[in-house]
Amino acid sequence: MATNAFKETKLSSTLCHRISPPSSPSRMRIRTASQAAAPSTNKPRSKLLATLDAEIPTWLAGPSPPSSFSDTANTLKRKATPPLADPKPTHPFLMGSQPKSGSDEPKPRERSRTAPASTSSKGKSRARPIASAPSLPQSDIENCSEAAMDVDAANQGLPVHLPLYSYKDYSPSPAVVYTQDEEEANDLVQCLKGPVLGFDLEWVVLFRRNRSMMSHRTALVQLCDARMIVLVQVSSMKKFPQKVKELIENKDIAKVGANIKNDGQKLFGDYGVLARNLVELGTIARHVDPSFAAVHKRKIVSLAKVVAFYTHKTLSKGPVRSSNWEAKPLSEAQKTYAANDAHCALTVYNRLASIAKDARIELKPETFGADLAYEYQAKTASTTAGTSSSTTSTISGPVSSATAAEPPSRIPGTASHRSLYARPLVYTGEQSSSSSRASIDGITNGSVAAPGPPKLSVVQEPPRPQHLRAYNLWHRRNLPLHDICAALRSKDNPLADSTVISYVVRALQADPTLPFSMDRLKELVQLEAGSWMRHKDWILQMDGYRK
Repeated sequence: MATNAFKETKLSSTLCHRISPPSSPSRMRIRTASQAAAPSTNKPRSKLLATLDAEIPTWLAGPSPPSSFSDTANTLKRKATPPLADPKPTHPFLMGSQPKSGSDEPKPRERSRTAPASTSSKGKSRARPIASAPSLPQSDIENCSEAAMDVDAANQGLPVHLPLYSYKDYSPSPAVVYTQDEEEANDLVQCLKGPVLGFDLEWVVLFRRNRSMMSHRTALVQLCDARMIVLVQVSSMKKFPQKVKELIENKDIAKVGANIKNDGQKLFGDYGVLARNLVELGTIARHVDPSFAAVHKRKIVSLAKVVAFYTHKTLSKGPVRSSNWEAKPLSEAQKTYAANDAHCALTVYNRLASIAKDARIELKPETFGADLAYEYQAKTASTTAGTSSSTTSTISGPVSSATAAEPPSRIPGTASHRSLYARPLVYTGEQSSSSSRASIDGITNGSVAAPGPPKLSVVQEPPRPQHLRAYNLWHRRNLPLHDICAALRSKDNPLADSTVISYVVRALQADPTLPFSMDRLKELVQLEAGSWMRHKDWILQMDGYRK
């Protein structure tokens, strides 16, 4: 039947061969004429093949109304095979790919707005770009968590039910000012008002394979009040801005943040700034809010958790957190991230102040603040008191904290001024290097060595002429740093600030008898950004600081 139908339509045998089933008689045409004329010895064909042969003329004639091959095949299959008791439902993926009745084209599937986008690195071409997500005004994001979730779909696993925190959602919206200039930074921080300021730091952290993590110096300082957020990129400045330093060291202005004491210690280690009145948000929250204390048992709580608890928003902690904060200039994403970190700290504090007021709890930030300057004085007071009692017989009794707070000028010949970093010249003997240092004035790590005949003659190398000249210009003539740089070379081509600072320090290391003021030395070293870290250990040792 199939063969006769194809003959009537005058189709080629090749086409018949392609569209016919393997066991269809239409395939017999490719055989030889003798084999085709011979009586068929095949077994009777199945009903399915007979149905296929019957449907071929219908295909060739064009689309037919109700009856189709699929309907006939399905009817035959239902008759031949009894239905299952519990048929397996069709997979939703296959159901979505099949066109529905009554529609010419299948509708594209819509992605659920509440489902987070894939963050896998594979199949990036299939993922919807963030730019295609529906954008809403900033005022609407607060009331539309799903839209905010679409805008920041790859949000590093943060809770999907919380909108993103943004300083732009608050009224009045603070202005964000970013500066890389030292004088401009000094002018900007003087415009900040209020007894409480938001405070945060950013720096570059390097993660190396099979090696410990390495942190660079502080790159960005963030300070804010209700009207302005100041972003000071200190990594691009020649020295730490003086007015910014004075603000951070002001004990009458509270700086609030999370794990803020660690930021203060970081700032001291990088630039020698002794921050005062650093208020930990978690400590205040546990004091004024019992509900917070019931959830968070630790005194130090991450900034993201504190913000989520009191603002019902989440901080975006994406890749920008570990980006290059020393880049010049910073990107808009980095500025927004840094501004949010400082602003949210102030927002949480204002919320805690409101809770304390309702509960009639007196909230004094200074009672919760860390004072690194006081801690530094406490760690140097015992050493200063011991030195004073051993070198001055007229002073008796304990040394007060006020007296110990001011490091005295180093007196030539005192034990506190002996330098373990002096470069000795060894002429004879076979003593080890550790013993040779002990023989220098009989001092080893601040303790007197055991008496006995010296086994080694040690002569200290005098300061180099250029080092001693830099010291005299600084200590005896009180010249500013830029004048010393010009005097040691020329006005047109002066020495670098870091070079002159190193000359002065090396002169003091080489000759312990040279007098100097520790306060003035600290001020000199802090005039260049990298000099503090370079000479910090020696300065702290000379100041009697004990960790």
